Amino acid sequence: MGVFAWMRSCASRFEPHIGDGTMAVMMARRIGSTALFWLALALALARCAPMPSGPMDGAAEDTSDARSTPSDTASPTDSGVETDSAVMDSGIPPLDTGVSDDAMTPSDSGVPADVMTRDGGANRSAGCGRPSSGALGTFVARSIMVGGMMRDYYVRLPMGYDPNRAYPIVYQFHGCSTAAARQDNNVPVHNASGANAIIVRGRAAGNCWDAAVMGADIPYIDAMIADNERNVCVDTLRRFANGYSSGAFMTHRLGCLRGALFRGVASIAGGQSGSMCTGNVAAMIIHDMGDTTVNVSASVSARDNHVMRNGCNAMAARTPVMPMPCEAYAGCMPGLPVVWCQTTGQNHGRQDSLAAPAFWNFFNSLPMR
Repeated sequence: MGVFAWMRSCASRFEPHIGDGTMAVMMARRIGSTALFWLALALALARCAPMPSGPMDGAAEDTSDARSTPSDTASPTDSGVETDSAVMDSGIPPLDTGVSDDAMTPSDSGVPADVMTRDGGANRSAGCGRPSSGALGTFVARSIMVGGMMRDYYVRLPMGYDPNRAYPIVYQFHGCSTAAARQDNNVPVHNASGANAIIVRGRAAGNCWDAAVMGADIPYIDAMIADNERNVCVDTLRRFANGYSSGAFMTHRLGCLRGALFRGVASIAGGQSGSMCTGNVAAMIIHDMGDTTVNVSASVSARDNHVMRNGCNAMAARTPVMPMPCEAYAGCMPGLPVVWCQTTGQNHGRQDSLAAPAFWNFFNSLPMR
């Protein structure tokens, strides 16, 4: 291609309505001296320099749900009663989550960058290579200082834990409870994940979670993740969160405020993610139509928020996926499915036999980003 033709082609990328009349082309044609010609050519090269890519600094406001978050309203009281029925095998195919080429970048996550390092194509936490210090296959309490208060969280390393293997990790958030061990009011995902994941249970400052950004619990969760991942080996591209009732509200709040930190979220009997969201997460949401403690509309709000943020087609027919009665939205961005599971006859129960395998299978099905 001739120099003038190249310069004209280059300029047209930025100013197609000007074409041959761009400053660089006109100067190159009219200037006779060699030195000035090269000056004109340099101007053209500057015009052709690639434009910077990547997200702009700061979080874009999500105004899809202007209703109050759990911190603004009275927290529900959780029964924690399991009244689930058996899940039928209907032959419905499992969820096709799609594949994404985008790399997950935990920007402005609230978690210090030193808990994450790049190693062999996978993100490995700073705790990789450190031998385990507690019992395996059971929840072990660990303590951190947050806001001048000593707070506990509970870590279950799988049997056969290998400190050199980067494991998927599931952070769990309990339903409201007055019990001494309120952190155990959680869906037992470890029964489904077995030896293939690390499970961590947070413990709210009060009986229920405080989802206010500057409240007692969001800073605690950030500190919990940072402390835990300095001590255990985590695949930081496969970080998940799930919750029940009050913990479900917190889970969706984290999916909004810390969307770049988590790969996916799952919840039962709670929702409403709020605004000012960053990043995107895959989402599975279970709620019973007859829940008299937390109305199903709370989960509908969270569902619709994820549908909008993940680019799904809210008007298209949903596809049945396992387990029944779950349905996947169509048209979501690759690797960011939204699955809605509306049950009946379970009221506010945790539905452990449905939720535990459903949550883990959903998380485990998500491709790397």
